Amino acid sequence: MFYPVDDLRDETICLRLDHTCDAQPEKHWLPAYYFHICLPDGTKIGQCDLRIGHNEKTAVGGNIGYAIDEAYRGHHYAARACALLFRQAGKHRMAYAVITCDPANGASARTCQLAGGQYLKTVPVPQDNEMYAEGKRQVMIWRFDFKYDEFLSVAARINEELQTTPLLFGSLGLERRLGQSLQSDDIDVLLPERFLGRDWPRLISLMHAMGYTLVDEAEHEFVSGEFRMAFAAIENLEPFAGVNIQKIPLLNDNAAYLLLDLEDYLRVYTASSRDGYRRDVKNKQDQQKINLIRNALHGNGPADQEDPADAD
Repeated sequence: MFYPVDDLRDETICLRLDHTCDAQPEKHWLPAYYFHICLPDGTKIGQCDLRIGHNEKTAVGGNIGYAIDEAYRGHHYAARACALLFRQAGKHRMAYAVITCDPANGASARTCQLAGGQYLKTVPVPQDNEMYAEGKRQVMIWRFDFKYDEFLSVAARINEELQTTPLLFGSLGLERRLGQSLQSDDIDVLLPERFLGRDWPRLISLMHAMGYTLVDEAEHEFVSGEFRMAFAAIENLEPFAGVNIQKIPLLNDNAAYLLLDLEDYLRVYTASSRDGYRRDVKNKQDQQKINLIRNALHGNGPADQEDPADAD
């Protein structure tokens, strides 16, 4: 299914649909939109495209491509086009998008930075990929995660309709504290225990109204497209990890929510590493997060993060 595109405009540019392409599974091609990038007066200044979903092709080729005609470069039009494409990706409930570029293309890397991307790594292009035949040997991979914005949308409804303040937990919350991507798989949220008990039907109703489906009642887990959101009781933090829930910082970013500080995150992951299931299944991941938190607390940057300017 392709969705309307009439809203893909801002005060500077608009995206005018040229055509769409259905998926071609035999070629591992995903459904795609192709646009002209235009000025408000209709002048064409470039083109861009959006591939919906993720597979081995987008892992190297990305979800988004863009090109600005030479006469119109230098105005950040490509970054603006990416922001509009992210809006379209949201209609398809994509939890993240990938953009890749040639390491020698500094302008494209700058576009990814301006568009809010997180540089992950530089990888070789596989020989069986079409880009290899075009002469490309390496690509820089940038990730654009939409889970935090999705959390804010749900948090705003929780503020308004449930009259309470959610806590952003798990890897996504830790990402906000560390300021770096951990490529979180889901959105973990803590609420007062009553919303998992006597007021559980109210939470179900709210999530259903936002397009989510309950998929695991025991884990209080909902799914909408690529977004997976699970709820647990905030009161469990103190007996589990010694976190004083009365002192958790309150933040406001178009929605009010709570977010553990790094010291409390260290307590949580240290306690998690002693849990039987976590120790057997996620011990390595937990230890990596503990190391990241300790580095941040001691004023050290991420040990394994490469500066895009130094990538080759």
